[in-house]
Amino acid sequence: MKTASGPARPPLRGTILFALGALCVAGASGLLAYGFYVLAGKPITDFYAKLGELALQLSVVVIIGALLKAILDWGTTQRARDLEKVETRLEFMRRVRSVHVRVENSRDLMNAHGTPKTYAEQSRKLMELRPEIEEIAEDLKASEALFARQQEIIAGLEGISSYLQEGAEEYIRSHEAVSRGFVPERARQSFLDTVEQERMGWVKDFMSGGAGYRDKYLANLGRAKGTMRAEVYGA
Repeated sequence: MKTASGPARPPLRGTILFALGALCVAGASGLLAYGFYVLAGKPITDFYAKLGELALQLSVVVIIGALLKAILDWGTTQRARDLEKVETRLEFMRRVRSVHVRVENSRDLMNAHGTPKTYAEQSRKLMELRPEIEEIAEDLKASEALFARQQEIIAGLEGISSYLQEGAEEYIRSHEAVSRGFVPERARQSFLDTVEQERMGWVKDFMSGGAGYRDKYLANLGRAKGTMRAEVYGA
C-alpha cells in the first residue's frame, strides 16, 4: 500500500557532488588565472589584488542576494498567512450563516404549517443548532486575533445559544401537550390554541418575530455575523 509522502527533496548525495564540483571548477579557474598572470610576466601582487576585488564583489553579490531572498520569502510567507486568515474568517462567516438559514427555515415552516408535527420537527432541529453555535464560539476563542472585535462576536454567538436554549426548554416542557392537541375537557384544539393554553411564549414570539426574537436573536446575529462581515469586507 502506498503512503502519502512529503514534498520531494533533492538527494543529499547529488547536492554534495554539485558543491564539490563547483569548488573544483572555482579552484581550477583560479589556478588557470594564476598561470596566465605568471606567463604574462605581471607582478603576482596584481593577481592578488584582482583576486581580492573578485572576492569582495562576490561577497557583496552573495549578501545582497541573501537579503533579497529573505525579503521575498518573508513577503511570500506573509501573503500566505494573510490569505489563510481571510479564508478562516470566511469559513466562520459561512458557519454562522448556515445556522441562520436553518433558524429562518424552521421559523418559516412553523408559520406555514402551524401543526404540532411541524413544531416538533423544527424544534428538534433548532435544538441541534445550539451545540453547533457553541462550538463556533469555542473555535473562535481558540483562534487568537482573528477578528479585531472578536469578543463581541463571541458574545453574540453566546446570546444566540442562550436564545435557542430558551426554546429548547419550552419544547421539553410543552411538547407532550402539543402532541396531544387536547384541552382538559378533551375537546380538539389547534396548535396555536395549544400555544396559548400552555403559555408557550417563546415559540409564539419566535413565529411572530416579536421583541424576544428581535432583541435576543437578530440583535445577537448582528453582533456576530454582522461584525464578521464588516471586518471581512470592510463594510
